[in-house]
This record gives sequence, C-alpha cells and structure tokens, in this order.
Amino acid sequence: MKPIYYIWWCVLAGLSCKGNLMNGAAKEGPIVAEVGDKKLFKSEVANLIGSSTDAEDSIRIMKGLINNWIKDQLMIIEAEKSLPADINLNKMIEDYRASLLLYNYETRLAGELLDTVITQQQKEKYYNDNADEYVLSEPVAKYIVAKIPSKAKGLDDFYKEWKKGNSAPVTAFCKQNADYYDLNGHKWQSISELESILPKNFIARSLLDNEESIRKKDKDFEYFIKVNEYVDENQNPPFDYIQAKIEKVLLNERKRDLIKQKKQQLFDKMASGSNVKIYVN
Repeated sequence: MKPIYYIWWCVLAGLSCKGNLMNGAAKEGPIVAEVGDKKLFKSEVANLIGSSTDAEDSIRIMKGLINNWIKDQLMIIEAEKSLPADINLNKMIEDYRASLLLYNYETRLAGELLDTVITQQQKEKYYNDNADEYVLSEPVAKYIVAKIPSKAKGLDDFYKEWKKGNSAPVTAFCKQNADYYDLNGHKWQSISELESILPKNFIARSLLDNEESIRKKDKDFEYFIKVNEYVDENQNPPFDYIQAKIEKVLLNERKRDLIKQKKQQLFDKMASGSNVKIYVN
C-alpha cells in the first residue's frame, strides 16, 4: 500500500546548492512530498528560499517547509473527516471566491476612478453636521511634557523657563537632560497617552484641566507638564483631533457611492440581455 507521504531527500540535497531559484510557485518538476493525493513540487518550495541562502541553511529551511506543508495537509484531511453533514462546502468556497473577486474589482475600480481629494471645507462641513456622533470616550488635550532625572542640575531655572513658555531654553535643556520629552503643544492627544509616560496614578485628571504648569517628582525623576487646552470626556471632539478620521469616512462614502453607481450602470446595461434571466414579474 502506498504510504500517506514520502520525501525525496535526494531532491533536498540538490536544492541545497546555491543557484537561481524559480520565481513564482509553478507546480512542475520533481515532487518533494505527498500526502494522500496532494503533491508538493520542488518548484513550489524552492521559490520560498532566498538565492543567497547557504547550503546548510537551505536544507534546514527546506525540511521545515516540507514538514509544515505535510502537517497542514494532514489537518485538512482530519477537517474533512469531521465536516458536519449539513455544511455545503462547495457553496462556501464559491461564496468566498465571489467575495474575493468583488473585493479585488472594487479596489481596482476605486484606485482608477475615485476622487481622493478631500478639501478642508468639505471636512469642516462634515464635522459641523456630524460632530455629535463622535463624543469623546476620554479627555484629550494639547500639552507638553518632560521627564527629567532628579539629579540633573539646573531644574529650578529650567522650571522658570518652562512656566514662561520660553521654548528655546526649554528645548535645549530637554535635549541635554531629559529621559523623555514631547514639546509639541499644538497637537491634540489623549490623556491616556500622557498617563502612559507618568507613574501609575501619579496625577489626578482633574488637575490637568486648569491649564497651569505642573511640577512633580518621584524617587528618580521630575515630571513637568503644561496643558494648553483640554476637552473632557463625553464632549464633542475638537475638529483637529478627528480630522483624519473624517477624511477616511468621506473617502469611504465616495467609494460606496462609486461602487453603487457602477452596479447600477451594469444592471441598466446588461439586465435586459440574454445573460440575465428574471423569473419574478
């Protein structure tokens, strides 16, 4: 009786030599493994090994690829044995194939025809019409923060410049001494991002809403925080904070409308042809 699989180790030896390997995974040439009626061809496996791989590594990689393929095929056999009788596998495969074809075509159609330019005016209009749909789940703020070792010299002078908002000396000091700093105070960020920099439960969120400079230390570091603007949770988000999300929404709406229009055009053109039959009056 033919064994469930066999491996041609002589082929492995041949593949271990360096040389030009086939591009693609054409199913041709010698067979390196079989599981039941499934065959694994030399060309399929060789394509997965880089041409610069040395002989020893080629053999090791080849063995691993073949063994993984065998394991997958054995699992497929077991899955087929345990397939429930009420599952129409052929229909599932056909539905999946259809979904892949549609996705590929719609993606290509969007790439060729979709207008991807979203103007600032369009984004602002969408925001004004729909801001209530994007209520914040947590506070967001524009802030600057610095984490500096407590042993650093000149921290008191640094804090004076910090409170004054003198960016040049603050930036210079942070570059030289800070363990971490973010001085981009014009970008909206979630408060949880700020809290991830600080020790756990280090500062109450209520203290961050007063737009004042904060200086606080633990054993090894001093933390400097200045909140420029703050919007609490359950409020409408600032436009700048969700601008990128709005752009994605508008693009998705355009793509949906484009696909809908294309479907209707095909229907109007082809529905009365011999290739389409409707049996309901």
